[in-house]
Amino acid sequence: MPRLNPKSTVTLHDDVSSPFSEAYRNLKINLDFAAVGLTVSIATIAVTSAAPGEGKTTTALQLAAAYARGGKNVLLVDGDIRKPSLHVLAGRGGRAGLTDYLADPNTVLFDVVHDSPLEGMSVMAAGTPVPNPSDLLASERLDSLLQELKRRYDVVVIDTPPVLGAIDAKIVAAKCDGVLFVVEGGKVKRDAAKKALDELNQVKARILGATLTKVHRKDAQKYPYYS
Repeated sequence: MPRLNPKSTVTLHDDVSSPFSEAYRNLKINLDFAAVGLTVSIATIAVTSAAPGEGKTTTALQLAAAYARGGKNVLLVDGDIRKPSLHVLAGRGGRAGLTDYLADPNTVLFDVVHDSPLEGMSVMAAGTPVPNPSDLLASERLDSLLQELKRRYDVVVIDTPPVLGAIDAKIVAAKCDGVLFVVEGGKVKRDAAKKALDELNQVKARILGATLTKVHRKDAQKYPYYS
């Protein structure tokens, strides 16, 4: 994925003809091909990385946007409860989110799903901070939520914490249909990436592939998507 301004905040990239947008359209297509021949349909996709700052949140956002621009009904979920950022897309009404739904059986989807600036893409924020995010994510209520979301949306993209930072990512990855692993080009040590992938394999997460981020265009041809 091409490099963005390091001072950028989480925001949609509006220039659909740019190399940046084209890269995420290609990523979407590659993921679709990776799902061909699998015994299950890929509707819920967890996006994670080994360490913080590798671009997983940007990747989750732009991947969801690519699906929406391709005509899919998409939900983007902020599953990084300990360090949320996607609530900015949902505006002032986007504070209620995933944790509120998981913690309160009386909360319904209508309360926690919000419109985004992009047609075809809705957003579920991380929600109210809680002291026990891993316990909430491990609950059967998340299992039932994911099943409900698969009935309502064509694609659900979930931004999770880094694998090596908390157990949360492995919990969510194991519950999703597939996982996209994000690696920052030229930064992450091979051992860290391998350890993170090993931990995902331990929970039997279905890894669809990996993508390199923050790559200069002149180097992009050296770093293809792989599965």
